[in-house]
Amino acid sequence: MLAKAEVPYDRKALERLERVGGVALMAKVIDQFLEKVPQRMDDACDRGRAGDLGALGRAVESIATSAWNVGANEVGEMAGRINKLAAAGAKDVVLPLLCQLDDMLVHVNAWLQKEKTASGRRQG
Repeated sequence: MLAKAEVPYDRKALERLERVGGVALMAKVIDQFLEKVPQRMDDACDRGRAGDLGALGRAVESIATSAWNVGANEVGEMAGRINKLAAAGAKDVVLPLLCQLDDMLVHVNAWLQKEKTASGRRQG
């Protein structure tokens, strides 16, 4: 079992994006997360219900990568855990964890919206 992230959200990840490409890059990455991750989550759930754990694993791996890019540590860790369990064929364990991941994403989305709004105020 993976250890729980010490900090659920790592503002430093967003700061790195801002340093590299300014507020515009940070806002773009946040927007892509907010747009694409729910689609990937829907895909993961659909694949899980269909019993296609390989495709489910690929969808949650993509979610994990996106989460790490924006500093959503707990989501990244949970998605990674789900990916490993899917690879092991643990369908009965994976499906409830997908629901938990979906709940976690609600909080991450709110945090990212707040960060994006705050960055716009700093820029403007």
